[in-house]
Amino acid sequence: MDISQVLGYFVIMIELKKLLDRIDITILNTELYSVGTLWNYKNVNSPYSRIYCMICGCAQLTMHNKKYDLTPGFLYLVPCFTTVNMSCSEWFQQYYIHFTSRLQTGIDVLSILKCNFQANAKEIGIDKKIFDKLLELNPEKELFEYDANKPIYKRVTERAFELDKSKSVSDILECNALIRLLLSAFFKDCDQSQISHTINGLTRFQNVIEYIRQNLDSPIALQELADIAGLNPTYFSNLFSKLMGISPIQYVNRRRIEKAQSLLLSSNEPLESIAMQVGFEDVFYFSRLFKKTTKVSPSVYRKQHILS
Repeated sequence: MDISQVLGYFVIMIELKKLLDRIDITILNTELYSVGTLWNYKNVNSPYSRIYCMICGCAQLTMHNKKYDLTPGFLYLVPCFTTVNMSCSEWFQQYYIHFTSRLQTGIDVLSILKCNFQANAKEIGIDKKIFDKLLELNPEKELFEYDANKPIYKRVTERAFELDKSKSVSDILECNALIRLLLSAFFKDCDQSQISHTINGLTRFQNVIEYIRQNLDSPIALQELADIAGLNPTYFSNLFSKLMGISPIQYVNRRRIEKAQSLLLSSNEPLESIAMQVGFEDVFYFSRLFKKTTKVSPSVYRKQHILS
């Protein structure tokens, strides 16, 4: 590795540290939970992430075309905006944590950084005491409704906000540290080169990403984004795709659908209004793209959103 590569590596590491330091973590729900065959849900796709710690019993998760047998002593991560199927044939007990981990731009870091979805808790020194402490620091944050047909996301976020108002600085710091510790388990032995590319992309195209965030309700052309980056459109598109892992237009559409998911769960506005707010004049095209991304239609998503 020559001097330029060494300097490049350190620049990326500095930017990565800055990025991680800016993550705002909010715990929505946490509980030690026992359930049987009722834990059987299809096409769950939520605007928040989940961490599960299996205690006993067995269950299954399927995401990204891979099945995970939930095993006692292991941790599992379902990143936000990930479509997942959940099933249990008998009974199991687990700790669960529902949380968001957002950057100042409003993007959830787990929607852009690739990581592992399973980790051996014992091998990395994580035990149930961490989860017990999180329960102690977050009283009354268990789910108050388990019916999969009752969308309660808005109530959950509002309640989490109210409960967190009474937290001390010490409690906030400790919660943040414990969630970061749990998240670190899912980044061991993962593709560091891809993470470096993404960090480089977030840094290189910071103005572009912010422009997209502020203009999701309007048409966004590739030429506009290239002009902001000061690059030729073709070169910009190729470089953005290489660093971020998806093309600029795919990135815009992903952010549009993610915003739509949050709006569907936090308001009673009609689909036409939500489609307009995320840049789609054609509600039928919006619905098709939404279903292609989340596996369910906007109306079904709103009706059957699952907090589990």
